[in-house]
Amino acid sequence: MPLKFQFQFAGVDFSRPSSPYRKVLRVSLTVLAVVLAGLAYWGYLHHLTHRTQPVARVSAAIAVKPAVTVAAATTLAKAASTKIIAVGNVLVAAVENASAKATATMAQPVSVAPSETAAQQVAAAPVVVTTAPKPVLARPLRVRTDQERLLIAAQTAFANVIDHAGKYPDAYGFQVGDFLSDAKLGEAVPVYTIEESARANYQQGQPVKPLLKPAKRWVFPVLMGDRVCCMVEVNQVGHDYVPGKGNKSLAMAWGKIQEKWPVEEGFHPLLLVNAAVPGFYFTVPELPMQNITDTIEMFYLNPGTSPADVILASWR
Repeated sequence: MPLKFQFQFAGVDFSRPSSPYRKVLRVSLTVLAVVLAGLAYWGYLHHLTHRTQPVARVSAAIAVKPAVTVAAATTLAKAASTKIIAVGNVLVAAVENASAKATATMAQPVSVAPSETAAQQVAAAPVVVTTAPKPVLARPLRVRTDQERLLIAAQTAFANVIDHAGKYPDAYGFQVGDFLSDAKLGEAVPVYTIEESARANYQQGQPVKPLLKPAKRWVFPVLMGDRVCCMVEVNQVGHDYVPGKGNKSLAMAWGKIQEKWPVEEGFHPLLLVNAAVPGFYFTVPELPMQNITDTIEMFYLNPGTSPADVILASWR
């Protein structure tokens, strides 16, 4: 004989299928589940729409669940003891009371620690003290002297000659075995001229040296030891000093002039030019005859000097 499940609670028999209390219990549990699901969904929506009050939401969510659970348990016990049939109505009333309490709890203001005012934050912020930068005094521009500018132009011309001599050494007076790194720049040799008025009034035998005027031209010997390889020229144009090219033939002529009339014997040859006549001339003031000679003369077999009056007459 099969055993029947017997279940009674507070004197009420729930084991019979036809028991009205069993149906009431089933309806009550269904209503309770629906109410709890509705509360959960309501809490979810409230959480999405009230993100600015996280503390209140958490408190409400925590408060709702215990309130509903306690209210439901109390209602079930009362229904079982007093045999009330309309349990669903009581449960609904309990849920509404719990919801009202939860809403009241959420409506209570949440105490938040007072934040610092803007003035206090500004006062507490570190003060950065900036000092005005000291005015930077402009460095005075160095004004180079004419002698310095002349030397710079000569060094530029010398560098150009060395650069070209690497390809064509013989054109600049360098020989086989010469190391261009050993070449150096000699001292400036000033170049003079004679003005047209002085040339027109020149008399035979008149000293030439007092008639000489600076031609604003200089030549610098390029030396390999004691040997003059070539001359580099510098011209003054206005206030500028313009580096010129190297001149091998002038260097050879100047070497012969110094060899024939050396400084050790008291001679001081000077270079001359005429702007209207190409080439260079020279004069040796210490000779008894006043002279002006074309440097090409030094390439002849027996070089000599030319009378000054003859050359000056050809310049007129």
